Amino acid sequence: MKKILNEQQLRKHIASEVRKMLREEDEKDESKTSAKLDVSKGPSAAIAFLNGPGADKRVRALLNAGQRDGIPEDEKAKVSETSKTLGDLQPTQIEIELTKSIAYPLSKFDSLKKMISGGVQRVGAKDNDMIVTSGNLIVDGHHRWSSLFSVAGPDAQIAAIDIALPEKDAASVLAIVQTAIASTLTGGEEVPKAKAGGMNILGKGKDELVKLITSAAGKGGESGEILSDKFVEQCMSDDQVKKHFGLEGAKDVSSARTKIIDKVADNLSQMAAPAEGSPPRTDMPQLDQATGGVKGALSNLQKGKVNYKTPFKIVDKGGGEREINVPAESSMKSGEIVLERWQKLAGLIK
Repeated sequence: MKKILNEQQLRKHIASEVRKMLREEDEKDESKTSAKLDVSKGPSAAIAFLNGPGADKRVRALLNAGQRDGIPEDEKAKVSETSKTLGDLQPTQIEIELTKSIAYPLSKFDSLKKMISGGVQRVGAKDNDMIVTSGNLIVDGHHRWSSLFSVAGPDAQIAAIDIALPEKDAASVLAIVQTAIASTLTGGEEVPKAKAGGMNILGKGKDELVKLITSAAGKGGESGEILSDKFVEQCMSDDQVKKHFGLEGAKDVSSARTKIIDKVADNLSQMAAPAEGSPPRTDMPQLDQATGGVKGALSNLQKGKVNYKTPFKIVDKGGGEREINVPAESSMKSGEIVLERWQKLAGLIK
């Protein structure tokens, strides 16, 4: 004969089943995250996870729960605006494209004048005119860095947002930033990728760079014709620019262009080699495409919300401290969501 449970007994049974289900979900989500999200493996592996099992909305919520994982301070990054010396910085991607580096300073005379004027330079659009660094590693803004480097040289200063992560290797830093971007894409959207291609200038010597820049001269870049006759004439007629590039002895546009190319090639040849663990450009973080842009992703890092370290858990203290790996689906207190479902199934509430 089947035992008939009264309401109190049924509630106890439901609570027991809830605890069992939470334990099972713990194991399921632990295998989804800790087994596959390992930032030390670098950004390419992180992207594969974040666009695969990590695209699950519940996992995205979990990766956005660093403040509620039981150790709220372990993933906080100190984010600050500062300035960096170009020659002290190291790229974290294996390619930097030529025309993206020289287009503005060698086609827009006003841009060139500003870049060589000294002081801390902001390069790029108004709302995206700072590079992002972690120590001496460039995280975002490689072409802004190389653009200023091309005409101002290694001693120039560039405005930067620095994220002081405890991890110092390029692979981990980039994977963490990719996770920060994913933490803003709560709908499970794919982590954005960069485009690659063009003439790579990293690792090239001065002579080779002279040839590459010479081949680009007279062609259209992002902002117009590179080293056009009109642009070079402007350089020859400006005392500051003339002195900067050593154009005093240039007899004509052709010889002045050659001197400018020589100076730019010399500058670019002094860029540091990519850091160990640097990925292809396609796997570099695209912070401006995070929800809320650069500020959105970096804000999550600054607050410690980006849950990239173990334990990948949420500690819910609403009804007594309990570790679970299932992200809360609303602001309801501990266990209420799951318990409510069970109560509805049991017919105890409508």
